[in-house]
Amino acid sequence: MGRFFRVIAVSLVVLLPQACQAPIGNDKGKADAPSEAVVETSDLFVVQTDGSCTFSTNDPAYWGPYGYTLWAMPCPAQPTFTQRDVLLTKQSGNLTAGYGIVFCQYSTANQANDETMLIVMINAKQQYSVGEATGSVYTPYTTPMWVEDKILSGGIGMNNEVKVTRESDGNFSLFLNGKQAMSFSDGRRPLQTGGGEGYLVVISPQDSFPANPVTVTFKDN
Repeated sequence: MGRFFRVIAVSLVVLLPQACQAPIGNDKGKADAPSEAVVETSDLFVVQTDGSCTFSTNDPAYWGPYGYTLWAMPCPAQPTFTQRDVLLTKQSGNLTAGYGIVFCQYSTANQANDETMLIVMINAKQQYSVGEATGSVYTPYTTPMWVEDKILSGGIGMNNEVKVTRESDGNFSLFLNGKQAMSFSDGRRPLQTGGGEGYLVVISPQDSFPANPVTVTFKDN
């Protein structure tokens, strides 16, 4: 299984005025979401022998006043996306910080926005967010950006199933723990129909490194 790893730093400073920029949760209780791309790494998302993937770090290099978001692409790409079904468990870390899946990732012809991908995140406060990352900007498709849904299990150590399917009309459907939460499209041309797949974890300013690590496990069904 090949691996492609990417890191994004969450920034309040670098904002594109035409974008619907996702805010970082600098205040307690506000949820965290991804933004500006910075560097690459290859050692934080570890594929296990059973096929699951474990993310874990308490490295202060990935923790600061604006937070960090890290993603990885260890999963086989789907040239034509049909379905993704993943079991996610946050083992430790801040409750409001997002974690989830990325899919339909591909490089663009625009050097300023060199890649794009769709994102579904949840957090341990029974909230979810759906959106698209293009270059340095995360555009949420959910209103508000974080939507509460009691079908999600809240708290540390709780399993949640996130499933995305692509329908015959080209739209996507999101299911949380077996319940349909919403339908969405990527909202811009060209429409995303396939590409790379992986995982995403937000490191919140409210996390506490190195005392308490952020640990999340992912298991594709």
